[in-house]
Amino acid sequence: MTRLSIVLPALVLAAACAQLDKPTAPGSELLRGDTEIEGLLGLERLNANGPYLSGATEHFRAHADATKITRVSFSATDGALTTSGNTADWTLPAAGNAELTLRVTLRDGTEQLVTYSFRVTSANGTTTSGPMTAEQALLTMPMPVLDGGSLEISGGGCEVRYEGTTANVALAFTTETHPALMYGRWNGSTWALEVVDAMGFNTGGVVRPLVSMQVEANGTPHIVYVRDNQVFYAVKNGAVWTRERVDSTATPYTTSQAGDEASAPSLALNGTTPTVLYATGGSTNSIRSVISVRTGVNTWTQTVVTITAFNTSYEMTPKGELVIDSAGRHIFPMYGVDSTFNYAWRLVSWTAPNTTAFITLPSMTGRSDQVLVSPTRSLIRNSRAVIDVALNATFSASTAVNSNVESTGGSDEGDLVWNAVQSRPIILHMHGSSLELVTPNAAGFWTFQQLGSASGSSAGLAVNPMSGDVSICYQANNRIMFQ
Repeated sequence: MTRLSIVLPALVLAAACAQLDKPTAPGSELLRGDTEIEGLLGLERLNANGPYLSGATEHFRAHADATKITRVSFSATDGALTTSGNTADWTLPAAGNAELTLRVTLRDGTEQLVTYSFRVTSANGTTTSGPMTAEQALLTMPMPVLDGGSLEISGGGCEVRYEGTTANVALAFTTETHPALMYGRWNGSTWALEVVDAMGFNTGGVVRPLVSMQVEANGTPHIVYVRDNQVFYAVKNGAVWTRERVDSTATPYTTSQAGDEASAPSLALNGTTPTVLYATGGSTNSIRSVISVRTGVNTWTQTVVTITAFNTSYEMTPKGELVIDSAGRHIFPMYGVDSTFNYAWRLVSWTAPNTTAFITLPSMTGRSDQVLVSPTRSLIRNSRAVIDVALNATFSASTAVNSNVESTGGSDEGDLVWNAVQSRPIILHMHGSSLELVTPNAAGFWTFQQLGSASGSSAGLAVNPMSGDVSICYQANNRIMFQ
């Protein structure tokens, strides 16, 4: 790639450099590069939000400590770059990957580099000389509603999956201006978008921004979502959507956490049988985990799952995604109070009809995404870290190793997949308000690619099973985004 380079004269940093130790633009964050340099506090994105769009001019400020750094220079792999003082204006190149690099001169005269990686997406309405990409086509497509009108998008949840070993993409997402569940399918050249559930006359209801989806190899989509504070399941057979209630009057979805993404329902397929994990209970202390299995059309069997590690006078809350291994073990994170009256995390195994086992997890926060890598390994992502679990045939002998992505803070919004083509995890992570694609490099250290900012409650990630390319869904600027 051709790199544009502009060298700045020595920076005249204010003696009161404390003013530069944090972002100054409302809602902005210091972006993370490929290394840390003492005295370089970060790179701030100014006066913008949402994705990094091709052709847009982005404004950045380098935050540096004048007692340690005398000069910075900027360079970019492509696009148009101009600078003024410690700021840079960068007109972004065509859609794809691009880099902005800071060359930092320290007080002792030595120089160091830090590179910031960006994924640039197509601007709304952008066309190419060839066929539209999936992201371009979705951006230019109106959102349908039942009457054929157009639907405003104002953020929400989303999930993306590939259909078996094909390049066909399934996309489920929610809307909030007119609460609804939407489904889209990309067949390689066009999107087909449709309403799955929404408010109606003697039908439907208010859909919350929580969604979980699995897709069979033959392309059959299965979706779980929350409607009117009840858990619902939708499956498409041919052109017809079937919608069923998953929870029951005996074990209803807890309305005390109905808007809580951390305990949102999770869907897994046991072969082709849908199985749902959700929370029940009238108050925080009585919240319990429920496994609900579809045993026939509009027939679901619920089992309340408890473990001996937790005090029954307190909650035993599901806090993440459900996976099912080849031995039929239903594996998910649970949060509760242990025998010493301390809040703790456990990874729970449940096998029908009601056999449980568990291990202790490292300290976690928020909701946990989970992916089953192999019969003997799962990965869990929470708001701060990735946990690598070695699954033992005797579940209580399983072990877990913690790898931090954040030192503090973090967000439930994000996702985790295993890239089998490249044999590595891929993480979608919210660093403050900045959405990042996080992957380990050859040495195992995390690398961060900047995607922009997001406005939804969740984001989705999938890997093309043939190429290893990553697809992402999230909501930004009142629109569902796909890259």
